[in-house]
Amino acid sequence: MSGKDKLVVHASGERWSWWRINRQGAIVQRGACEPGQPDWSPQLPVTLIISALDCLGLRLDLPVMSARRQQQALRWAAEEHLAGSADGEHVVAGPRDAEGRLCVVVIAEDRLRQHLDGFAEGQLDCVVPDALCLPWNGQQLSLAGTESSVLARWGDWEFAAFDRALASDLLPEAAVNQAPWRWFGGSLPDDWKDDGQDAPLEMADARLESRWIQAALKPPINLLSGAFAPGSRRDARRGWQWAAGVAIAAVVLGLAVSALELAQLRSQSAELQRQADETFQRVFPGVTPAGRHRELAERELARMRFGASGDLLAMMGRLAPVVDAQADIVLEGLSYRDGGLELSVRGPDVASLDGLERRLSALGMAASLQSTSMGDDG
Repeated sequence: MSGKDKLVVHASGERWSWWRINRQGAIVQRGACEPGQPDWSPQLPVTLIISALDCLGLRLDLPVMSARRQQQALRWAAEEHLAGSADGEHVVAGPRDAEGRLCVVVIAEDRLRQHLDGFAEGQLDCVVPDALCLPWNGQQLSLAGTESSVLARWGDWEFAAFDRALASDLLPEAAVNQAPWRWFGGSLPDDWKDDGQDAPLEMADARLESRWIQAALKPPINLLSGAFAPGSRRDARRGWQWAAGVAIAAVVLGLAVSALELAQLRSQSAELQRQADETFQRVFPGVTPAGRHRELAERELARMRFGASGDLLAMMGRLAPVVDAQADIVLEGLSYRDGGLELSVRGPDVASLDGLERRLSALGMAASLQSTSMGDDG
């Protein structure tokens, strides 16, 4: 039965929950263990469900293209939506939405490697964000609780995880306006038990663990792609590539079309160069690449970041929901230098700005109000 079974591991919190399921999707064993000290069978393939706190869901306006060209364009396209450089980010393509936009998930490469540590080569079949596994049907806000966070999904590709103590305040306005709120498992945050939520909360019948098992059987996305693809898939792909190479070589030798292939390669190279130039000029308006894409990109990014580090994305991911949750606060500008983020915001009064400062401080961020000025609109 071992060859037919698989493991589902939820890697979140101080203890990881895991379930062993058979090929019919029924749970045959369950447990919980300390991270780095697994007590499950190491021979079973694993679907790893990680915290959505480490992931960012995006929709990209990318045209349909070959898988190879799409993989080359993903990081450039995602960088337009990030606060800093996409270098060091792992961008994974998912399905296309009704408008033809490509749905992707972004996670830092270093963070993904940390999740993969402790698993044997080829043991992992799939890695997927936990909040994206919550069910969603039309106009509703799907919620679930874990040991340290509240998971939320309010669209087919809109998902996030929030600190339990601040979840009701940090939920994006677009999510709060959904009705009803459906709770799929785990304990409720303390401030929700006394009418703390902003909408009627409906308790769903399904247990939270069933969400993870369904995700294991039919995951919405697999973060194991590209350099992080499972070893078994890489081996299979190498075999197919070798067989395809032999077949192509035979055809080339038999038909003597090397000249035609060379012309096609030159045409593809010119097309890729044109796309790279267009993407570069879209990201850096007014800068002509002139064949020096990498050099100019590094210079422009350094000029814009003023020394910004990879921590800026994590900082913006924690800060954006707080600002969005304040209906009377308007973000007018920001700058990042020397590891600090300076916001220029407009509010009706000083009290509203103090409230924003307190919420940021509650997240563990060192926040302070530097200066204020009174205008006609606040």
